[in-house]
Amino acid sequence: MNNHILHDHLDGGLRASTAKELAIRIGYRPIKEVNDVNKFFDRSDCESLEDYLDAFTHTIALMQTYENIEQIAFESAVDMSDNGINFYESRYAPFYSVNNDLSPIDVVDAINSGFKLAEKENGIISGLILCGMRHDAQNVSAVADLAIEIKDKIIGFDIAGPEYNYLPSLYKDSFTKIRQAGINITIHAGEGAGVDSIQDALDNGAKRIGHGVRIIEDVNEDNSLGKTADYILNEQIPLEICITSNIHTNMYEDVYEHPIARLKDLGFNISLNTDNRLMSTTSVLKELEMAELTGITDPLGLIKFSASDSFLC
Repeated sequence: MNNHILHDHLDGGLRASTAKELAIRIGYRPIKEVNDVNKFFDRSDCESLEDYLDAFTHTIALMQTYENIEQIAFESAVDMSDNGINFYESRYAPFYSVNNDLSPIDVVDAINSGFKLAEKENGIISGLILCGMRHDAQNVSAVADLAIEIKDKIIGFDIAGPEYNYLPSLYKDSFTKIRQAGINITIHAGEGAGVDSIQDALDNGAKRIGHGVRIIEDVNEDNSLGKTADYILNEQIPLEICITSNIHTNMYEDVYEHPIARLKDLGFNISLNTDNRLMSTTSVLKELEMAELTGITDPLGLIKFSASDSFLC
């Protein structure tokens, strides 16, 4: 069995109990003094993607030591394994954890150390995708340079954060360098912005699209396709879809409005993902249940990915 998760954020997947434990350990008052940590992080009633992303301020505050980062990475992979996942791709913006005691490479090493511990214990294979933050051009450039410097320690490059008004082409030079270095590219697109963002991601070398669900806006009522949708369908570009997250960022009112089933019926290359398990109070098993509610009869098939779609294989 080869079950894959392709889109999951390390800083969005902490166990609530661990968030509390680490907050007490380092004296982080915003969480240390909270009674219900799950409720504190719950973003099921957001008004926008930006509102959803605000919660990461608090998880990142806990990811400022090697030991904390290592523990979070280990537990993240173990939790995936416990949900039947064999291959886990996680992503993180490494410069958010850089401080006087941690270099960017230290951050990556801590994550990979946690992944190796989980592999030893549970057999799960994990890999790290580095994220540049698209609202900060200097950060994107620095993460791209880091990715090239340590490309043997990572499996890919991405840009994350607020999508609207931050098209991938703003960072064309970084993506060109990343492609020339032979590093896999997946780009957040078609979540906070629409089809133009997806096309721009493709134009800048994306092998997969993070989220990508708004490609449905390039599909007409008679199921005829626009240029971008036609390309993605014909080339079978993987769409890393995250149902619960899409609902919580106010893209769709409820699970029954989500277009994943229609996209699958049209033949698009769909994977099912968790995105941010803490903020969305979700898991692989819950996402499988959500997929079933949309009308997909074989949701397990959405996490069984071919080697050509995974950056780990």
